[in-house]
Amino acid sequence: MSNVVFPTAQTRAYLDTAAEGLPPLCVQAALAEYWQEKAKGTPGRNRHYEVQAQAEQAIATMLGAPASDVVLLSNTSDALNLFANSIQWKPGDEVLISDLEFPSGVLVWLRLRQLGVKVVLIESHNGESHIEDWTAKITENTKVVCVSQVSYKTGTQIPFLEALGAAVHAAGAYFIVDATQALGRVPVNVKNVDFLVASSYKWLLTTHGLGIVYIAPALRDTIHEATAGWHSVEQVFHPDRFTTYTPKKTAGVLQSGMPNFPALYATNASANLLLNLGIANIDNTLKPLVTHLRRELHKQGHNLLTPADPTYASGIVSLAHETPEAKMADLAEKGIIVWGGDGRIRISVHLYNDAGDIERLLAALRP
Repeated sequence: MSNVVFPTAQTRAYLDTAAEGLPPLCVQAALAEYWQEKAKGTPGRNRHYEVQAQAEQAIATMLGAPASDVVLLSNTSDALNLFANSIQWKPGDEVLISDLEFPSGVLVWLRLRQLGVKVVLIESHNGESHIEDWTAKITENTKVVCVSQVSYKTGTQIPFLEALGAAVHAAGAYFIVDATQALGRVPVNVKNVDFLVASSYKWLLTTHGLGIVYIAPALRDTIHEATAGWHSVEQVFHPDRFTTYTPKKTAGVLQSGMPNFPALYATNASANLLLNLGIANIDNTLKPLVTHLRRELHKQGHNLLTPADPTYASGIVSLAHETPEAKMADLAEKGIIVWGGDGRIRISVHLYNDAGDIERLLAALRP
């Protein structure tokens, strides 16, 4: 991993991938290629569509899914709203979420309260989440269970996603996973998942402007369309286009118009880089750094929000702090970039980090 160039990581200890990932130089080259093809006008579209297919295949490979089940939309919030608008709701339906969810995975469901939908909150225990906490709340009224594989807040990774998905399906409900803080950093799979979303600009090391979406074939066959456009149909210029249309049978049915081609070029480059390095290899290589970081922060007396049990470990370690914004600014002056806010300091460890970055941070945080 040391031979991959990240210019920013060479000048400072960058430990804030959970907010913004650093793009490697191959992403810069990919954006330059987009510009060259765009400058050709319409002839450049052939290459645009090739890159779109390649990017979808790379993400699908990362998820262990067919490319036909993957579509790259504008962002995860839009994708979640698209799903919420694609199923039939009735008063009394319930959505289960946890107190570790990012706001986008909360607001989309709170909005449905106007339809009589109830949002049920699953509380964590010192950052830990147990499958029994979820299954105990699943009832005949449960319509959706939505969970982040890795919490943006604490870095807690849910180790029982597959089993939870099975329990959700046994109840006749939909299982939704937000993999934003996981995809590109820890292994992700879509077994028993109906709908998965992830952002592009964090651990995937690419640009803004893409929401990674996986939709299971069975789900595509049961939901109704919440959007339609010339990219979501099988044929555009057919004789009966003013009276009828045929939706695509792939995940592409969710993409109504032109995709974000610059972001697709960038994502194709970064996703293939990550695949070549191996996500499991990245995770296994960085686990000792994450373990050391949490252990030493605990020794220093910090109030850790991230569970000690390695079963829950990810690329994030969080600690409570009374003045997180001020501490973040202080660390930035020392050349150490972390995230501070909402009562905590959040530290992210990705493939451009090493033991030197961790020791530099620990020295700066030492009481």
